[in-house]
Amino acid sequence: MKPWLVLNGKDGLPASMNNVLQNIDVVCFDLFGTLINIIDRQRPLAQILRRLPKGKVELFRRLAMTSDMSIAAINDQIMAGASVADLIAAQTAISHEVASLRLCPGIAEILAGLPVPYGICSNLSVDYVGALKRFPEIKPAFQVLSCFVGHQKPDQQIYEMVAKASGAPPGRIMFVGDTPSADIEGPRQAGMKAMLIDEFVAQVSG
Repeated sequence: MKPWLVLNGKDGLPASMNNVLQNIDVVCFDLFGTLINIIDRQRPLAQILRRLPKGKVELFRRLAMTSDMSIAAINDQIMAGASVADLIAAQTAISHEVASLRLCPGIAEILAGLPVPYGICSNLSVDYVGALKRFPEIKPAFQVLSCFVGHQKPDQQIYEMVAKASGAPPGRIMFVGDTPSADIEGPRQAGMKAMLIDEFVAQVSG
């Protein structure tokens, strides 16, 4: 048993976890960098983006995160002009990243010990969605994934979707992640509570 799981709080839960989640009905976690780490980062789109006109770089990135289109389909739609070799290299790099995914240390115990339901809200390319099945420790009550909902953090619409999916009012949702703009500032603007993952882990382990 992890030291922080000593049962000394209300309802047999760690006192520190009860304190962090006081008046919280639902926790919403970011995914990569929060629950799961990419060990072998490859920057799959770097070669393609380097060759794009400046005006198409952001469009390519956004479509990669807010649509379920493949990289090749995005390339065709915006006439990016990536070569077959570039597209193959990008998919190979994605495969390397997916193969290197690992659950963050201590996360399985934290998720298992949460006294409230939790969900996931992630800026995620469709290429990575299938990898979630490799982590049975992650059992979210809901998932709001940018590639399926057409918005990405910190778009305010995605936090509204989190509230709707969770069934909880924004003020009773705790958002946890590793990116200040997407996981702290955005949720707080939407009326949610928010903490960086390192702070959350430290407090529930306290």
